[in-house]
Amino acid sequence: MGLALGAGAARGMAHLGVLQVLEEAQIPVHLIAGSSIGSVFGALYACGSDLKMLEKLAVELKSSQFIDLTVPRIGLIKGQKVEALLNLLTKKMTFDELRIPFYAVAVDIEKGEKVVINKGSVAEAVRASIAIPGIFHPKRLHGRVLVDGAVLERIPVSVLREQGAEVIIAVDVKYGGTENQELKAQNIFDIMLHAIDLLDREVVKHKVLEADVIIQPDLAHIGPTRFDLAAECIALGREAALDALPSIKQVLEQRRNTDRN
Repeated sequence: MGLALGAGAARGMAHLGVLQVLEEAQIPVHLIAGSSIGSVFGALYACGSDLKMLEKLAVELKSSQFIDLTVPRIGLIKGQKVEALLNLLTKKMTFDELRIPFYAVAVDIEKGEKVVINKGSVAEAVRASIAIPGIFHPKRLHGRVLVDGAVLERIPVSVLREQGAEVIIAVDVKYGGTENQELKAQNIFDIMLHAIDLLDREVVKHKVLEADVIIQPDLAHIGPTRFDLAAECIALGREAALDALPSIKQVLEQRRNTDRN
């Protein structure tokens, strides 16, 4: 069973609520792939992090603790603070040390191709996956200049298929709820992220997400930079996952019956 965690900036805090419900319901997760904020929570789950502790941290975390503004030559945020935080949370683990296979999705901005990272430092891979163009400095890793995986694959279902997943749960934290919800832009980050959302929405309209179960928390009213609403996002993630549990159990049971036959 594979779990694909998608991009969505602050809305991605809902991934934590989804993971909590899956763990409480003892839904098996054999491999995880994540793009952007999805890679953050995918990595932490693969590390074996305490999800309740992460919830407390997410609610109390201030943006000043992971944002380091700089002169915007190649990005508004250097990314050194967030990488230091990732190193702390992942205990500087490498991919070989994870309890569950994990794949971080980034994009080589120079070659214009998707890059799936599953070797070396987990924190560095996640830092590359969250490097939203124009906002974060790109991450130089393994001889490549890498940016946010959502540029080419917002929810990395195909990565899990390539790795042999037979059942896939996809978590979409961008487009649940009212599609035309208005958002008030409060800063340059809101404007840039909302513009990316609008462009991506047009692509999504014509693309079918080939997952067995899709979990879509109702997050349309949450602005892309509202990390101060982490508690609400987590609660909405839990609600959506609880609603999806019967479908998940049904799919898993069907798969077991197929294997028996």
